[in-house]
Amino acid sequence: MSGARGLNWFLLLPSLLLLAVLLGLPLAAMLAQSLQPNVLLSFTGPALDNYGYLLSRPYYLQVILRTLRHAALTTLISLPLGYIAAMLLRDLSGRAGNLAIMALTFPILAGPLTVALGWMALLADGGPFLGPLVRAGLIAPPRLLGSETGVIISLIQFVLPFTVLTLYTGLRQIQPQLQEAARSLGASGAARFLHVTLPLSLPSVLSASIIAFSLAASSFISPHYLGGAGQLTLTTLVSQFIMATFNAELAAAAAGLLLVLMLAAVVGITLAIGRFIRP
Repeated sequence: MSGARGLNWFLLLPSLLLLAVLLGLPLAAMLAQSLQPNVLLSFTGPALDNYGYLLSRPYYLQVILRTLRHAALTTLISLPLGYIAAMLLRDLSGRAGNLAIMALTFPILAGPLTVALGWMALLADGGPFLGPLVRAGLIAPPRLLGSETGVIISLIQFVLPFTVLTLYTGLRQIQPQLQEAARSLGASGAARFLHVTLPLSLPSVLSASIIAFSLAASSFISPHYLGGAGQLTLTTLVSQFIMATFNAELAAAAAGLLLVLMLAAVVGITLAIGRFIRP
């Protein structure tokens, strides 16, 4: 048994080394850069001054809170939508199921930039979605572009395919015999869902929550193109530090803060949902 375990680790070693080189080294370089002296801000010596600067300014604190709010709202909205879609997808079979999965993965294949540009056209004041309603006098001209609502809509659409596929995989693993047993005992549809389907699908709910939050918090395209300067997040702030002020140290610190916040969110989500998962 120990020999087989050692062989497994030996076979995994090349992949682990590749991950360490491709992910570990850039991450270490970024964190080291965030601790370097910041000449533009007159910070001397390797220290946490760059982090302290970001955390002590109300403007940057608003950016941090906005990033967390975008990610939290996107996760909370996409989870129930994704769960319903995953349950409907689970009940499909044959060609209908394959076509539904293809349609679901199309936005992923198209790329986030293409999808974001499409949302810019749809959410524009005179666009095909809102334009006819405004011209007919049915609604007042809304301002979705450059607003938090527009960013959230785009983020939900971005993370929803990943959420649905994750939940769909978990729901497919639930044995149909369990549902039949509950039905034979007289359990209603709601009771079967609350006492059979939902508890058994909680591991996939946990995975989908982590994926949705991480993708939303680290998204650059949606806040940049649909939010603009009024909806800065940590990802767009990193770009601003690099492209506008040429302050690589602050950019690295902002990226480091995003990493810490995402890790904290993963721990929080795991503790919140994991306590309901039955062994």
